Amino acid sequence: MKNKIIALFALTALLILTSCEKDDQSSNAIINKSTYELMKEWYFWYDQLPEVDPNSYPDPKALVEAIRVNPPDRWSYVTTKQEHDAYYKQAEYIGFGFGTAFTEDSKLYITFVFKSSQLYAAGIRRGWEIIGIDGQTPTPDNYANLLGPSEEGVTKTFTFKSPEGNIVEHTFVKGHIDINTVLMDTVYNFNERKVGYFVLKSFVEKTADELETVFQKFKKENVDELICDLRYNTGGLVSVSCLLGSLLYQVSDTNTVFGSYVHNDKKTDNNSSIYFKPNANALVLDRVLFITTENTASASELVINALKPYITVSLIGSRTHGKPVGMYSFAFNDPTIDWLIVPVCFTIRNAKNEGDYYDGIPVDVEADDDIFTPFGEITENSLNSALTYLGISTSKVSKHTVKSKAITGKGLYEEIGAW
Repeated sequence: MKNKIIALFALTALLILTSCEKDDQSSNAIINKSTYELMKEWYFWYDQLPEVDPNSYPDPKALVEAIRVNPPDRWSYVTTKQEHDAYYKQAEYIGFGFGTAFTEDSKLYITFVFKSSQLYAAGIRRGWEIIGIDGQTPTPDNYANLLGPSEEGVTKTFTFKSPEGNIVEHTFVKGHIDINTVLMDTVYNFNERKVGYFVLKSFVEKTADELETVFQKFKKENVDELICDLRYNTGGLVSVSCLLGSLLYQVSDTNTVFGSYVHNDKKTDNNSSIYFKPNANALVLDRVLFITTENTASASELVINALKPYITVSLIGSRTHGKPVGMYSFAFNDPTIDWLIVPVCFTIRNAKNEGDYYDGIPVDVEADDDIFTPFGEITENSLNSALTYLGISTSKVSKHTVKSKAITGKGLYEEIGAW
């Protein structure tokens, strides 16, 4: 087994699975057996795995889904290396390019739209309602099936209701979506008190440059306070998570612990620490506010937890997802096998050895996700609550907020957090 570190939180390393078996066993049998042996060696809860015949499953995807220890493991999965690399290295995926949430009365709304998507070009934005897909009414039960498989060329006709009440119909085709991971950013000036605000969707390689650009702007504007909106950030790379932490908390050397890896008792030699890094765009702040929801997961929660020993951290919104663990991704050395096995392999604790937030990180102020109001509008419920928490008086908050639940796919697409 050969180890190549990629430095992800959701997918932190690429390890090569080798198989010396060249007899009459089918390729699938070898793959499943190797996957099962891998799980018994690296899986964080390996000692709770059930005894199974790995060849009784049609593929490693079904095997891992069947044997993962749930609860607490809702995350281990199998994908393809092609999809994984497209997302984490190129910030691309196959889809329509938007996020959605259902309200309590089962109405479906757009929560964000990527700029490269056909929806964005058509003028569809946050707050639009989807009332039909190919003539059928979407529900929490049928929605994923109505959107079809994550394949290029899948065509769907959507019926929308705009915030003004207009009914419009568009036909869109699934294709390569180029993700803009910073959905928006701005600086507010309240009586010479400057507040920076940005919405961060993901932690992929592209995010690093986008963060540097945004914080260079904040630095130039001399912001006094910062609101980091992670309400739809489902996680990603540890290296980018650490970069965000290093932009929010200024250090002068590399001796300040960001977090420490903890593996199972077979893999303690892999336990190590990662550190905040000096950054020219880092801000000097007394506190940081985070806007969160149950979709704030993994590397997002890692940033919050890593900062707590050093700076005042306050959460606005709703309790986070509760994923204090990360995964390694394992690929086969046979280039014809594209499977990538992605089991939970470690947890990361902060400098105070804190980190078991499986029930999520609680908020300081509860606020609903105001899906009807654009990001950055100071009447948006979560942002308005954050500004109020800072002691900043603004215009009244939007009156038409409702409780909603964002809907995502499974496996890698749960990490992507968009359709």
